[in-house]
Formats: sequence, structure tokens, C-alpha cells
Amino acid sequence: MTNQDYLEGVLGQQALSASQVNQLRTLRDSVQGVLARLQGSPRFYYAGSYAKSTMVRARYDLDVVAYWPADCGYRLRDIYEGVGKILEKEWRIKPKTVAWEIPFEGGFHVDVVPGRALDSSFVDANLYSRDNDSSLKTSLKTHIHTIRDSGRRDAIRLMKYWGIRAGVPLKTFVLELMTIEGCRGKSADALEPQLFGALQYLRDNIETARVVDPANSNNVLSDAITATDKAAVKRAAQAALSATYWSEVFS
Repeated sequence: MTNQDYLEGVLGQQALSASQVNQLRTLRDSVQGVLARLQGSPRFYYAGSYAKSTMVRARYDLDVVAYWPADCGYRLRDIYEGVGKILEKEWRIKPKTVAWEIPFEGGFHVDVVPGRALDSSFVDANLYSRDNDSSLKTSLKTHIHTIRDSGRRDAIRLMKYWGIRAGVPLKTFVLELMTIEGCRGKSADALEPQLFGALQYLRDNIETARVVDPANSNNVLSDAITATDKAAVKRAAQAALSATYWSEVFS
């Protein structure tokens, strides 16, 4: 078995089953049905790993976005709190920075991200940030297209699985963006060179790289990574690069 064969096998093992995918769709329909009771005609769509096609079976969740129209007349905070109030009638929920989390058994959860679109295209939106009672301009649709259309989804899925197994303290979106950067110049058909490139990029650049939101350059994602976490990512990347076989990394 070649290394390519082995890595393709890992990808196959980490694919979601049809029943798991159907469960996600059913949950999205349930969440949308509850939120549709709210006034203002919000629009709904998938976000996160499901929309990006980068899910791995070892750990996955579901992101559901609800954007209200730009002219809805509602304050961002009111949208956020209104969504929380109606969700808590159906589920036990937890507040997050810009979302509401609906936890389920086994660590699985649904993140519901409310926002207000900037215009009729519903591409860009303002989200309510509860950490500092302010708005955050971004585009989850831009995030989706950046990752899904990168040509690196297989490498990203392997890097996410590595991150889960190694306990890498890095947010998924940052890992995805840094994987794309590390894969530059590598053939999208050969998995091993992409993994080496991504791991080397993390090892050599995690402490200094400036990772920005592709939808808003004022949102510097790497600023939220602590020095302790950067050091842990560097060690984990070096450990993976030092392994003799990929089975030491993934099995």
C-alpha cells in the first residue's frame, strides 16, 4: 500500500454515513421551523464544515445561519436575543460569541448564527458579538466559498482529523486557511506533499503568521491565538512531521 492509498483510506473512514447526513438535514429543518416563527422573514442556509464539504466523522457539528433583511428594523442585539429566547423553548442552549449552541449527546451540537444582512444580496452581514456588545461584519458565505472552492478539501479534512487526534488548540477556520496557505504550489492530486506542506507551514509560521478573515481584513483571526496555544500547535506539527509512518499520525 502506498502512502497515497493509506491517506485515501483515512479519508474514506472519516466520511459521514448517509444516515448521519440525513440526521443533519433533519436537525436543520427543525431549527429552521422554530426560527421561522419569528417575524422579519429571515433567510436560512448551512454554514461551517457541512457547507464547506470538510466534515470528518471523528468530530462534527452543524452550523445554521439565519440572516434578517437589512431593512428589517431590528437591532442586532434584539435579533440575537430573540433567537435565543425561541430556541430555549425547544432545547437546552448555550450562548457563544456570535451564536447559540444547541448541545446533544456525544459532544455533537448545532450552532445557530443570527445576523442582519448588509443588503439584498445577503452575502455580507453584521453579527452580534456578545463578548463586547458590538457588531462584527463578516460573510459566512465568503468563508464557505473560500474553503469549498480552494481545491484543498481532502488535505483540509486530513488536517482537521490530525488536529482532533493531536488535540491541536486551533479554531477550525484558522486551520483551514493555514492549510490552504501551506499547500500552495502542491498538486491537489497528491495528498502526502500537501500534508507535509501544511504541517511545515504550521510549524514554521504559527507564531508569526497574520491570518485575516477573507471577508473582512480588519478581523485578524490570529490575534485570538494565545502564545501558549501557538507553542502547542508548533509542537504538534513537529511531532507529526517526525513520525516515520502516517499510521502513527492517524491511527
